[in-house]
Amino acid sequence: DILPSFTTDLGFELGTTDFESEVIGCVVNTCTISAAINEALKFSLECSFRYENLGTAKSTDIVDVEPVFTFAHGSIEMPDGTTIAAVQSFELSIVNNSEPVYGVGSRFMTAVVAKNREYNFSMTAAFNDYTSLLTYFMTGTGAASAPTAGSGTEIATLELTFTNDDGDILDINLTGVHLSEETLPQSVNEVVKEDVTGWARGCTNIIYTNDIQTAPKASTNI
Repeated sequence: DILPSFTTDLGFELGTTDFESEVIGCVVNTCTISAAINEALKFSLECSFRYENLGTAKSTDIVDVEPVFTFAHGSIEMPDGTTIAAVQSFELSIVNNSEPVYGVGSRFMTAVVAKNREYNFSMTAAFNDYTSLLTYFMTGTGAASAPTAGSGTEIATLELTFTNDDGDILDINLTGVHLSEETLPQSVNEVVKEDVTGWARGCTNIIYTNDIQTAPKASTNI
């Protein structure tokens, strides 16, 4: 698939002469979404781009009028309907494994092709119930006393939902979930916390309900 692209403007006030960097043909390779106790929900993008234009006309700042999402607005369910309690942190990485395409006659990219998409996640939760994560790691089910010799049962779903004070909603639904690693470190004078990492085969949908902001306009030059 050919990934959609966009333009990013980066402006600086430098006294008498402003500076603007216009990054053309940005394509997202990795999107990371993370939330942790006492922090806002954070997004980071790792992108490639075609080329850069420089200018002296800085774009006007856009005032942020939306309340942010915080860890307190979140809920994590695995599978759907079963909320995981006392989650300390969660991180989801969506990777496009993109490959730039070049052609004779120009050193600029002509396209960026997405290959196999990956959904990887990690989570830390205060340990108070071994059936929340540990048994799912062993067999993929909520009831197990030992791991099986096979690959175990695939966990049907993993849902992340964030609802802020204005009623804006971010809802992410993953399917075909597997826990690949589980650790349960213990230390004197510290709360026991369970760590898991995993991946999902697919994503049913990512729905952002918001009646104010609009998506970035796609670039037409890549």
